[in-house]
Amino acid sequence: MPSNRFYIKEPLQKGKELYLEEEEFYHLVKVMRQKEENLIELVNGENRLAKAKIISIEKKKAKLLIYATNFFKPALPPLFLAQAFPKLVHLEWTIQKGTELGVSAFYLFPSERSEKKELNSHQKKRLFQIAVNAMKQCGRFDLPTFHFAPNLEKLTLPKGTPFFGDLKAKKPLPKVAPPYLLFIGPEKGFSEKETLQLKTMFKAEGIWLHPYTLRSETASIAAVYLAAFYSGGL
Repeated sequence: MPSNRFYIKEPLQKGKELYLEEEEFYHLVKVMRQKEENLIELVNGENRLAKAKIISIEKKKAKLLIYATNFFKPALPPLFLAQAFPKLVHLEWTIQKGTELGVSAFYLFPSERSEKKELNSHQKKRLFQIAVNAMKQCGRFDLPTFHFAPNLEKLTLPKGTPFFGDLKAKKPLPKVAPPYLLFIGPEKGFSEKETLQLKTMFKAEGIWLHPYTLRSETASIAAVYLAAFYSGGL
């Protein structure tokens, strides 16, 4: 990751003046020690990279001027991960590594066997910031989106070929035309009711990921990597 790259949720247009605030302002001033007149890069998670100059630094924000922009097509086809809540620290790991590996959208929900049943606004904001940092770190220009549902049945999902991690399955993840839609359960796995819902409601096929029993976050990473590989992006 370039040390002078920062995220801002704004349209990036040449000649536009804008302000960097909150976490990214803190990173700009306190961590990277950037000064007025320095040149930096901006990403907005919408496939654009901008070159900007720091015009002024105030107490809580920095004024920037964009002098050049570029558009970058995503390196991978769309890839969707529907993740049942594991423990929060494991969910954070999944978001970070899933972003680095090319997940386009995270669909997050508590399953019947999830220890954690809901996320507060602070936890959701932290997950988003983890994805932002991972996007900058790995050189992506598109930021994954987040979608939350109260349970598996209430998920509203995009079109894709659906698969779910199943310890009883004997078939590995096959190569299909993207996008992949991957369902991964919590530490204790999906319940029998949820497994039936996956097969009937979502027409998902159970797949085998590894000869050993994987942690939830490891299963997510393994499935996402295989899907990215089969999609032709690696």
